[in-house]
Amino acid sequence: MKRLASRLRAAVAGLPPLAETLRGSVVVRSVRCGKAGCRCADGEGHRATYLSVTFRGGRTEQISLPSDLVRVAKRQIANYDAWWKAIEKVSAINREHLRAEREKRRTRKRQERARRGGPRRRS
Repeated sequence: MKRLASRLRAAVAGLPPLAETLRGSVVVRSVRCGKAGCRCADGEGHRATYLSVTFRGGRTEQISLPSDLVRVAKRQIANYDAWWKAIEKVSAINREHLRAEREKRRTRKRQERARRGGPRRRS
């Protein structure tokens, strides 16, 4: 059990602040402004960077990002990914803990039955 506790501590050590997390993706796309004389009418469009977030039910929200906020958004998305991976590790450790606790209780019940001389149950 001490080993599991130390693994739990290690899984959450060094996580970035939860308040600095952001779910979504930074998306860069090319858009055309629609002006007849603009360079985007014939060639490559204007570069636009967005934060794209999809919600339950399929609704998507896109927020246009100025260039100075792109790095902030990418860092917060990376923080979100770090938290998500840590949650998955903690969940796996907790499942392992539950299995070990369940086995310990089963063993204890078997030992109590054996002491009382009661019938054995098939597992």
